[in-house]
Amino acid sequence: MLSRILKAIDRYVWHSDLRSLPWSKRVPVFWLRVLQLLAQDFMNGEITLRATGLVYTTLLSIVPLMAFVFAVLKEFGVQNSLAPLLSDFLSPLGPKGMEITSNIINFVNNVKVGLLGAIGLLVLLYAVISLVQKVEAGLNYIWRVREDISFSERFSHYLGVLVIGPVLLVSALVITATISSPVMTHRILEVIPLGHLLVLAIQLLPYLLVIAAFTFTYAFVPHTHVQFRAALAGGVFAGVLWQLASWTFAALTVSSSRLTIIYSSFAILVMFMAWVYLCWLILFVGAQVAFYVQNPELVRHGLGHEDVGGRTQERLALHVMYLLGRRYYDHQSPWSREDLARHLQVPTDTVLDVLVRLRESGLVMLVSGHIRRYVPARDMGTILLRDIFNAMRRNPPGTVDVDRYLSPVDPVDEVMNKLDHAIDSALGNTTLRDLVEQQSVVDISDLKRA
Repeated sequence: MLSRILKAIDRYVWHSDLRSLPWSKRVPVFWLRVLQLLAQDFMNGEITLRATGLVYTTLLSIVPLMAFVFAVLKEFGVQNSLAPLLSDFLSPLGPKGMEITSNIINFVNNVKVGLLGAIGLLVLLYAVISLVQKVEAGLNYIWRVREDISFSERFSHYLGVLVIGPVLLVSALVITATISSPVMTHRILEVIPLGHLLVLAIQLLPYLLVIAAFTFTYAFVPHTHVQFRAALAGGVFAGVLWQLASWTFAALTVSSSRLTIIYSSFAILVMFMAWVYLCWLILFVGAQVAFYVQNPELVRHGLGHEDVGGRTQERLALHVMYLLGRRYYDHQSPWSREDLARHLQVPTDTVLDVLVRLRESGLVMLVSGHIRRYVPARDMGTILLRDIFNAMRRNPPGTVDVDRYLSPVDPVDEVMNKLDHAIDSALGNTTLRDLVEQQSVVDISDLKRA
């Protein structure tokens, strides 16, 4: 009976075309699929492993990070807001959270940069950068970012996160504290007819700030273009999940006296590490929600990565090169990988695998900018169609050439040579420009139905 019920649910969720469903059914089915994909990603273990690694990095970098943030906030005269911010973050730990907050603030106040020396300062700076770098690497993994960025881009990215982020967050907290003051609340209730509704909105403001912090992280930290609606969806999901987790963790902390009995004086450290791990896990889960919202073709297919055969990769590479060449030929905006995936209706990872092989073969290149867009790497008249096929058939540059280790077998080698010769003879010297210019002969719909 249970097996039949699960099969019926699976058939309802996955065996229906989202585009053919009415809006009232499309939204719940979409989010049911997202939840199942999140469970699959969680069971895969990659995000849990990254969250675990960030716990260790957080322990090493929290004091120098707070010292750096304190120095930045001191320039704006709002350094006194650091302790309440940290206290709110650790509030699920109960009285132990206040103790940890007091200890961290004392450590920060005792940091004397002038007495550290060059080596000590570099160690503290490395700890801070290591934390931001691991967060960035985790989000880039979720967003399937494989392109390397320059040192200047990375430095400006880190500087923006470490300087602008804390200032915006603390400024928002200061504004919230001012608006939420008893005097201001009393004035609002007296002057504005809808004062009670506004006061309720002010009470919800701290939760909105948490959502805004997650949204800011998802929008600006990954090295790819993240749509605001996707970042907001991930921010709302992570914000709600974080609040539910904080309430649950606070309830467990109050009722768990056995933890102190087992771990004694280490109980506070265990609780702190567990809460930090849960926070990093929520951050990554929210990022995955944002990724699936921006890439709905993954939700349609039900796979984060779809293994395809060699022929499909060759056809997809030809299709991608045609689309890139056509946009370039018509002087239109270049394609991004997300646009290509949506247009081709295939998973983003599958398109990205093809783009990586084409880049490594020198056939496509990235256009500079926050949105990663692709164009032909050289004149289309010099890109032979057989070069596109060879980019997918041959080993990528820098990889191990397995062919060298295969024992020669004359019949097998003869077949492979005939196959290579047949491809070269069939394609001849036809170029990408020839393919683009003969749109009336080679229509893109024919390629799609092939």
